[in-house]
Amino acid sequence: PHSTLVLAMDFDDDGLDAANIAAAQDLSRQQYMGSDFYMPEEEHGYHMQTQSMPIVEHFLREFQELVHRNVYVQDTTGFQPDPQLRQQKLDDIQTCYEIKFSQISDRYFKAQPWPHPDQVYPLVEDDVFLMLYKELYFRHLYAKLGHSLSLEQRMESWENYTVLFDRIFSDEDDMQSIDLPVQWLWDMVDEFVYQFQDFCRYRTKDLKKRTPLELEMLANKPQVWDTMQVLQCLNKMIVQSEINTILRDDKLEPEAARLHSVLQSEVGIAHVQYVLGYFALVCMCRVHATCGDYATALKAVEHLDFRSGVADQVPVYMRVTSCYITLYYFMGFSYMMMRRYTDAVRTMTQVVLYLNRTQHLTRPYQYEQINKRTEQMYKLISMCISLCPQRSVEDSVMQHLQDKYPDQLSRLSKGEESMYEEFFGYAGPKSIYPGIPPYTETNAREITQTLNQQFSVLLTDIRQQHKLPLIRSYLKLYTTISTAKLASFAEAMEEPKLRCHVMCLKHKTIGLLKTGAAASGSPLAGQVVSTSNVDFYVEKGVVHIADTRVAPTFVHYFTKHINKLEAQCAELSTRAA
Repeated sequence: PHSTLVLAMDFDDDGLDAANIAAAQDLSRQQYMGSDFYMPEEEHGYHMQTQSMPIVEHFLREFQELVHRNVYVQDTTGFQPDPQLRQQKLDDIQTCYEIKFSQISDRYFKAQPWPHPDQVYPLVEDDVFLMLYKELYFRHLYAKLGHSLSLEQRMESWENYTVLFDRIFSDEDDMQSIDLPVQWLWDMVDEFVYQFQDFCRYRTKDLKKRTPLELEMLANKPQVWDTMQVLQCLNKMIVQSEINTILRDDKLEPEAARLHSVLQSEVGIAHVQYVLGYFALVCMCRVHATCGDYATALKAVEHLDFRSGVADQVPVYMRVTSCYITLYYFMGFSYMMMRRYTDAVRTMTQVVLYLNRTQHLTRPYQYEQINKRTEQMYKLISMCISLCPQRSVEDSVMQHLQDKYPDQLSRLSKGEESMYEEFFGYAGPKSIYPGIPPYTETNAREITQTLNQQFSVLLTDIRQQHKLPLIRSYLKLYTTISTAKLASFAEAMEEPKLRCHVMCLKHKTIGLLKTGAAASGSPLAGQVVSTSNVDFYVEKGVVHIADTRVAPTFVHYFTKHINKLEAQCAELSTRAA
């Protein structure tokens, strides 16, 4: 790996090979490509009662035993956690969580829920394990039966999450042995935010079709999945874990690497608290971005470990691929909506390149989700490039866009609103109405306007730039040109109007950019520079265009073709053998 990890905006992970990434994510190929878990063939019409399903009963008992397994051994100084026992415990929980639960779900519960927690409790008689089981139970409900979820089930899931997070941070004796894999902890917080967003859509969509009893329940329990309650829950995890304090200390003394030391030394519930607090920062960014508060979204993650003081340590968010993708996607989207198009392209390009290099490490069940998110980022990048043509875009990214979206790029460069709307509708996060609607007098227009507000803001910028691509194309051909001559070229535009568009072009291409000293600062930091591939100034009716052309380099060209040649030679050798 590189001697140091630079800020996320300029992060280059070429040195992170597959082995390092797999180790950072606490997994092996065997863990996600399959397992030796034996699943006997059964009739799919098997009666779905826990008492009559030995496989489910055996799975729940095994899972319960793993959750409470003791990893402490006695030595001369007393009882100490054994690293090997702890790692074995986490690996076994990971196998149950990711593989066995999924296999049983696919075999027996494709179109119906797992046994209700009330049915499971007599079997386990364990409040702590039951909370964890409920988390999986409701997540399975949302994934397989989301279209038919009742209001009571949505509310019950909210109550379980609030109780679960309160218990985790309560430091009660029966919670001390709880130690969970980082993948499950990320999925837990990520699912919490997903269910919040789903409930926001539920309580604002088709209210006229809701029964009077449902409307009464919604009105009587406004705190359920309330936006402020969700933010308060995430903030509580951040504050009680003291994760921001640790991250700030690491920025002041990078060599101390306090975060990584804490995560390596702490076991049990203390480790869970630190990791949940860290992931809560990422989800806080997601919630704010979805609600349209882009500056606060970036502010929420300003202390994350984008820069590591130790060479062989990767940022914590890279230990879980889906966390890495979520963080950079919402950071990139926030930059785009704040008109920081260059930073948006740089941010999303890094995670796209990372995924291209490490796709062989992707868990099979994540392929579809990751591929969709990757395409979303490609489309957001194409929108940013069209709105603000830039001096340097990664060759492989640009080639992918030109190969896959040649016609769409042309239409975007011409400012076609319908094309922007299509790309934004697919690639942007789904908007939510964060408030609580008046259930008796629903103002559908207000809700619709709020949901469309994000694209409306972007559409305003697109319309302001309608004439700019044409003006920019002529400026590239000259070193100096009078405004009168430029106006005659630009569809015989009146000269005063042309000056307005030229000033608009200047305004739109100057903004904050993470470069120089700002590159190591907060995601919101930046220097005011020109981000366009055309720089100019106007003096006495003459436009002076600066030569910003970058000397061509052929490194990428030759590297690309050398790799292609080696791949072809290897393929021919394989065929010959």
